[in-house]
Amino acid sequence: MLPRPSPHRAFGIIRLSLTVFLAAHVFLSAWLVATAEGVYTEGKPAPTEAHSLIAINRNQTLIDIEIKQATAFFFYALERDGDASVPVNDTTSPDQATNGDEPAKEDEQEEGEDRAWLVLGRQSIKLALVLLVLSEALMLSSFRWRHHVRSLAFLGTLVAFSVVFPACYMLELSGGGDDEEDSTATNTPGANIETVSFVHTNSSSDFSLIWLGVQLEADFSGYDLGLVEPENRTSVAENVPANESKDANSFIAFESTFEIQLGKNLDSLLLLPLMWYLFPALSIKKNTPQLHGEDE
Repeated sequence: MLPRPSPHRAFGIIRLSLTVFLAAHVFLSAWLVATAEGVYTEGKPAPTEAHSLIAINRNQTLIDIEIKQATAFFFYALERDGDASVPVNDTTSPDQATNGDEPAKEDEQEEGEDRAWLVLGRQSIKLALVLLVLSEALMLSSFRWRHHVRSLAFLGTLVAFSVVFPACYMLELSGGGDDEEDSTATNTPGANIETVSFVHTNSSSDFSLIWLGVQLEADFSGYDLGLVEPENRTSVAENVPANESKDANSFIAFESTFEIQLGKNLDSLLLLPLMWYLFPALSIKKNTPQLHGEDE
């Protein structure tokens, strides 16, 4: 272990300067980065690949989407019937349909409230960084509990970045969606697959931890009724098509990887405890000037 230097008054200025620098460095960088990669491994859309990147900083959400080898997917989208769906019995009465309009209006009102989750997350980050700097400035005083205040501010900053802000982002995603986006999602493999256009589906997922984040690997496969002739859809929905039959060509397989990580520069905050060790603060007795006439 490194030998710890003796406390010095100049160390307080050094610690405060480095804390301000690291806080500003983290504040200006990306706070949360989410990446998603997907590839069609079987079926008519294969081998189309999709790559997306979402970076969130102090005031913006940046989104970049790239689709590779999209020719197969383009012809697949032209060929399939977007109105195809799993046959279901619709016994909804007019009274139920009328009553269903009222919750829809309530959802619209709640949607406006859900939009504020990301704003709340950003405010929590800003508050945590300000308190972190102020707690280090407090170390220059003779306050008795200053070390505990600084430790709590540091832990609060880590919690704000690693728990509060990602949770606010997930709440924003779960509350954000309008009808047009939902109708588009229903034609995407893996979205509401039990009620839309894919039958005889198989899906699996694997969750793992990565540095400063989590990773989810998932795969999906099934038969797309949009590629099946209308007169054959009922039979395909009930039984798996025979191999090498025309309806068997509707089989599609998709693999995806989703990662959500804290910003690349956030690990620089972990240097603060090392800085506290290398630049120790003066004790309260040494930090308080003696009065004339006191016994030594």
